[in-house]
Amino acid sequence: MKSRTFRLAPAAATVTAVLLLAGTAGAAVAAPSDESPSPSGSATSQQVDPVKEHWDKHGPYADEQTCRKAGKDGQDHGNWHEYQCKREYNNDQYKYYWWLYTH
Repeated sequence: MKSRTFRLAPAAATVTAVLLLAGTAGAAVAAPSDESPSPSGSATSQQVDPVKEHWDKHGPYADEQTCRKAGKDGQDHGNWHEYQCKREYNNDQYKYYWWLYTH
């Protein structure tokens, strides 16, 4: 009986090690990347918070399309490198507006 136990112990240890390694590999694949978005010089995604980054604020704009057009025009004319349109609530007028943040 002891000889059978000694033969199963290495196999059980190997299976346990494989399962542990597979679990950590799966977690690494599922975890989000820590890399910041690359500066493309165009409209940035919503990952950057322009208010906290001290970007300049322009607007308001009635809709997103108008805001993006203003951002693209300013970028084409060299007024800024990056822009982002963000929808925010205006407490004074009880409405949502689009604001253009530039950097």
